[in-house]
Amino acid sequence: MSNGQKTPADGATVPSRTHASNRTFSRMLPFALTAVASILLLVSLLLPLWQMRLESPQYRDQEALRIAVHPDSLRGDIRELTVLQQYIGVHIPPTLPQFKWLPGLLMAGAVLGIVACLLRITLRRRALTSVSCALAAALALAAGQAMFQIHDIGHKRDQKTVLVGVKDFTPAFIGTNKIAQFTVSSRLGLGAWLIGGALALQLGAAWVSRQPRAGTDKKKVSPAQNVSRLSPADSH
Repeated sequence: MSNGQKTPADGATVPSRTHASNRTFSRMLPFALTAVASILLLVSLLLPLWQMRLESPQYRDQEALRIAVHPDSLRGDIRELTVLQQYIGVHIPPTLPQFKWLPGLLMAGAVLGIVACLLRITLRRRALTSVSCALAAALALAAGQAMFQIHDIGHKRDQKTVLVGVKDFTPAFIGTNKIAQFTVSSRLGLGAWLIGGALALQLGAAWVSRQPRAGTDKKKVSPAQNVSRLSPADSH
């Protein structure tokens, strides 16, 4: 062309807008995933992590007793269960050791995830993976403690109660079982599912933050350009 602009016939390759948009998207995606993960972790502080429902002939349907374990407290029909303790021979603790450190752990996971995502790409992937794995390990420890605490409820009982003839029991951590006249159902709360989603998003952000392989981002050179770069001596 007379204006000197190169066309595809001249062999020049110009990065397209689509390619530039894809690179921008790939750079922003880890930040977006990590930001959503941090929001989920913070929202989980307000929601139950685990729930238990106790139903009996005296407590049925809407009157069934419920316990909800939040990151910082036990909530639900605590007063009614406290009254029943002297009859059913179990002791439900008013607080748990996890309440002292679990809220701080979730907030730290949210903040450290954002900080890790701000690191340069050579460190970002390892940092995000380390944050999510450390958070998962701490949550697994909290769940393990909860299982031992549930076990103690059915094994460290007052033997002078009305239900003294009932054998020791272990309420299901997830599922339903029958304990004397009570049908006990346990399940994970919405907060636990949000934490699981946050961990998956952090790991996803780490995966998309991987460094591209050498040479994959280089501009393609057409055969016409290779010919134009040959020296006069080589062309003869």
